[in-house]
Amino acid sequence: MYKSRITQVLVIAMMLVLVGSMVAMAADTIKICHLAPLTGGSAFQGQILVNAAKLAVEEINAAGGINGMLIEYIPIDETSSSSSGIEAVRKAIAEDPVVVIGPNRSGTILAAENLWREAKIPFLVDGTNADITKRGNPYTFRMQVESTYWAPLLIRTALEYYGVEKPAVIYGLNDYSKDLWNATKAALDEQGIKPVTVQTFNDGDRDFTAQLLKVRAAGADALFCFGYETEQGIILRQRSELGLQDLRIFGERGCASPAVSDLAGLENVEGVVTTTNFCTGDPDPVKQEFVRKWNETYNVAMSPTHVCHYDTIHILADIIGRVGTDREAIREELANLDFQAPLGYYRADKYGNLSHTMYSQVFENGEWKILLMEDYYPAE
Repeated sequence: MYKSRITQVLVIAMMLVLVGSMVAMAADTIKICHLAPLTGGSAFQGQILVNAAKLAVEEINAAGGINGMLIEYIPIDETSSSSSGIEAVRKAIAEDPVVVIGPNRSGTILAAENLWREAKIPFLVDGTNADITKRGNPYTFRMQVESTYWAPLLIRTALEYYGVEKPAVIYGLNDYSKDLWNATKAALDEQGIKPVTVQTFNDGDRDFTAQLLKVRAAGADALFCFGYETEQGIILRQRSELGLQDLRIFGERGCASPAVSDLAGLENVEGVVTTTNFCTGDPDPVKQEFVRKWNETYNVAMSPTHVCHYDTIHILADIIGRVGTDREAIREELANLDFQAPLGYYRADKYGNLSHTMYSQVFENGEWKILLMEDYYPAE
């Protein structure tokens, strides 16, 4: 009986030591949550976001972490639905992280931003809707430049490189694609160019024959295509099936996603022009080293639009290394960011946009090649 009680006491003591060690371990890590769509129609995109961030986390932790503290990286499924994404935001906040990366979808960001404002946790989001940072939430920072800046670069490329005179437009009836169309229309108006036809589609549509036939009938010499990856891939394939291979496609960033080429067929991506924040064909040695690491680690194609989450981790590591884990100090540093990350230059504007390097690129002979590159420096 006596020995039994001693054994019980020893077991309890060991458990307390173990719990204490776990608490100490937690206190010695830097918790960063990452919201990304890991299920649903945007899951492929979400996995690329997570892969990019994990690559940076593993590099930093392997080098000893941030001031000796390892990053505790927690990916959370945002889902591909804005409504269920709100619950994912609540889950991230409940983890009590130092900072959160995401959400990715504009609808989720606009619906849930008050949650992180109340929690006073900095969120580094992706959405390109112009209203996101102009709402004045001091805890919202955007890693993607809004559509207002992407569209002019795409149009400049179309005019300077390809002499486009009679563009047509097709876009999805979602907030993301509508923003791109509105920005495109404004940029075309500045050049005195009116599209020969403007066609629309709903998310989930799978037959775009009617719209493409109207584009052909209008005599278009180029097609600006804005939508999510699934619809873009099908449009590219059906364009070829209708004998419109010579109609050059100008797409937004998602058009460079491997998901698009998988659906379209690689041969149907030939000649496509996109804007993006990273080009795998950039000859810069640092960029090529990143491409090498990616290929060795994941053995899957990357979406150049979304690898900025690799830079996001490096930005946060630099800030936390200098100011510690105080959220207000991190927020203040993000609001005044001026940083050369491995893949691009980032600088904060007065709205909290962490504006960055932009490219336009063309897919030729199975590779993406740079056409134009701009370091966007926002006006004060």
